[in-house]
Amino acid sequence: MKRLFTCFLVSLLATQTSFAQCSETDEHKVLLVGDSWAFFMTVDGTLNNVFEKWGHSDKTFYSNITIAENGAVTDDFLTQAKQDEIVARLDEFPSIEVVHLSIGGNDVLGDWHISFTPQQNDSLKAVVADRLFQVIDFIKSINPSIRVVWSGYVYPNFEEVIESAAPFQSSHPFYGTWQGMGFPTFLQINNLLNEFSTDVENYADSDPRVDFFKIPGLMQYTHGQTSPLGVAPGGSYPAYTQPMPYGDPAYPSPKTSMRDYGLTRDCFHLSPRGYFDLIEYQTRKFYHKFLMHDAYFLSENNTQTGSVSSTANISSGLKLGENAGEKFSSVLSFNTTTLADSTVSKASIFLRRESLTGNNPIDGTFEVKVVNGNFGATIDVEASDYTAIGTASGTACRNGSNGGDGHWIRLDLPEQVAYQITNNSATQFIISTPDASGGVVTFSNSSDPEFAPVLDVQYGNNTFSVTENSTQELNVYPNPTTGLVTLDTKGKIVQSIDVLDLLGKTLMHLETKTNTVDISSLPAGTYIMNITTDDGKLSQRIVKL
Repeated sequence: MKRLFTCFLVSLLATQTSFAQCSETDEHKVLLVGDSWAFFMTVDGTLNNVFEKWGHSDKTFYSNITIAENGAVTDDFLTQAKQDEIVARLDEFPSIEVVHLSIGGNDVLGDWHISFTPQQNDSLKAVVADRLFQVIDFIKSINPSIRVVWSGYVYPNFEEVIESAAPFQSSHPFYGTWQGMGFPTFLQINNLLNEFSTDVENYADSDPRVDFFKIPGLMQYTHGQTSPLGVAPGGSYPAYTQPMPYGDPAYPSPKTSMRDYGLTRDCFHLSPRGYFDLIEYQTRKFYHKFLMHDAYFLSENNTQTGSVSSTANISSGLKLGENAGEKFSSVLSFNTTTLADSTVSKASIFLRRESLTGNNPIDGTFEVKVVNGNFGATIDVEASDYTAIGTASGTACRNGSNGGDGHWIRLDLPEQVAYQITNNSATQFIISTPDASGGVVTFSNSSDPEFAPVLDVQYGNNTFSVTENSTQELNVYPNPTTGLVTLDTKGKIVQSIDVLDLLGKTLMHLETKTNTVDISSLPAGTYIMNITTDDGKLSQRIVKL
């Protein structure tokens, strides 16, 4: 039986608390495609809720019941109807950069039995993987810059959930599924899913346009087994103690992480929180940085980032607010000397809330000062920074989430501040909340790169001021290209060429005066080509077929 899962009654998940001082325009970035896991994540609005928590409240996903179908298998997405729908939606929303794909689970569990020999297991996994890879290859063929994230699966919980329905086990909606597999133990079914996931992991590792994060034990890690497991092997364990990524394959995902329909629990589909945990892990490892714009920088992890108070106290913690008459400002330093373009049109700073004492300063106004280099005598945080005057200053627009510790805000910087971000030197900011009273918020510092403050920049002409190079045009042709490209720099002499991916990582650097460059060694995708000439810097996006 291939189509395993029946659509149960579902309820909408309340969205994370969000706020915006200034208006923002939502933009679809992810197309959610797949089986019942994609269906439930669509119902719950999971990706939107997670993106908002991580400060990307202007980034959204799109899906519908045609491309996120309850019970779908891989063969369904090799049909013309579903492929036409995927193409149509990518054409409708050209801003989409990722297809988040969840298929394969129904195929594996629907065709497998515990009596299978190792050879039969390998054959089943190979057939399903081949169909999955065909679907991925089709998606990649639509647009050479599209990334594919395979969502993967965590451990199910058939035995405990069904046995807890005694004496009506055989009436449970998933009893037939469990029976069809031969009543596998936790270890048997978990090992099968792990082996299949490893096949996909190996494929993803070989393709830079495909991403997968194998975390089958995630629900064990985030939920814990707070009460003893109702069947063998029994026992319990606290949350955040099971080792990642596998947890303990002899255990299921905790029953509390399974979807609850009131009269019964699901055996395979996660609760809204379970799907949230899954996507949040993937956002931590991939989406948070991928959703940045032309380049991003992490704040310096040393004495160059911290906070300073009105009473001259310096701390490595990023504090904002006021307590007992002492006011705190945060100082952030970013090494922007590798900035690919000297003209920044827009910029944002992402900050993750770590703790809050008293009133919430996030509810107030954010003032930002900027300087090329450093405010004080050195780039280290100094007592004099508290009263330092920047090259430019202004009020930032705050967006993102104010839902609690672990949530991110995004400060969209005013034009005059963004304009000061150049590659001439490091860039230093001082952030304050002048109207805050009776409370201090602490943001995560730079000690953990996954939670460190981020400076996100967009290239282009800044309307605040026009640089001498802003009217120059760069023509790169052919674009798209299969490899060799020619640069038309309008007579300017090329000094060097840099090719970066969309995450801002430099993939090629050439010290050359030629106006041709060969990028045939790079995988298909979209890149940023930065050219330094004798008259300044130029930038152009290019698609490699």
